[in-house]
Amino acid sequence: MCGYARLTSKMGMKGDMNKDDAIAKLELLIKEGETVLATSHYIEGVIGAPYVKSELFSPWRAKASIALHELLPESQQDAMKDLEKKANDHTGIARQWQGLLQGTLEGIQQGFIVLEDSNDSDDDIVIEQILDRFPDVVASINRRHAGRDGFAINDEYDVQDLLRSICLAYFDDVRAEEAVPGFAGKNSRIDLFLKDEARFIEVKMTRNGLRDKNLGDELSIDIPHYKGHPGCERLFCFIYDPDRRVRNPTGLKRDLEKIDPGFVTVIIAR
Repeated sequence: MCGYARLTSKMGMKGDMNKDDAIAKLELLIKEGETVLATSHYIEGVIGAPYVKSELFSPWRAKASIALHELLPESQQDAMKDLEKKANDHTGIARQWQGLLQGTLEGIQQGFIVLEDSNDSDDDIVIEQILDRFPDVVASINRRHAGRDGFAINDEYDVQDLLRSICLAYFDDVRAEEAVPGFAGKNSRIDLFLKDEARFIEVKMTRNGLRDKNLGDELSIDIPHYKGHPGCERLFCFIYDPDRRVRNPTGLKRDLEKIDPGFVTVIIAR
């Protein structure tokens, strides 16, 4: 979705689809599109581009059109409206529809398209903004007057300490290193616990040996573990990646949030 500014899709009168619903619907349509594209074939005696099976393409195209009208901001619907004028079932047309669906999904996941009727509470919105803007805070406190010492972020403990200080400006009871009952009698600790809001924040900072696969492995174990805590209604996994060690942030976020949609939110800040 290169070239998108942060755009708001006005959803209220069109079906009240929240972010999670929109992502789920788009993922289903993209999967269906893969099935459609798999039927690409040349028609004997017809010179030109290949076609897909119209009995699969037509209903999929109709559903894709409805979803995109509902999700895309009006200012970003020109490409879709141009496609709607092309009634044939060429493989190239199907690929363009698939590209629009994929681009819209990525735009929503990466925050370029914002759905106004999100189910997120005000507290969740504040938490997401704190985590998204954490690198800006780090940069700001290290631009001090007359060259005074800043606040070095060397490891996850530094991230936790600064993050807890920021959260205390918005939330009354922010606990660090809260014990979480574990499996097989072993306990672990959550990095930050917003008790009144029933929110956990798990903090990771990338380093040598802690990149995509390692992060994914660690958090995929942690997520169901924290779900069992009676005081946790939602988990935020915050990955601070100042050196851009995560090679595929979109893929990592998507894979982890699929573990428990609606419960876990992954924010990778760099």
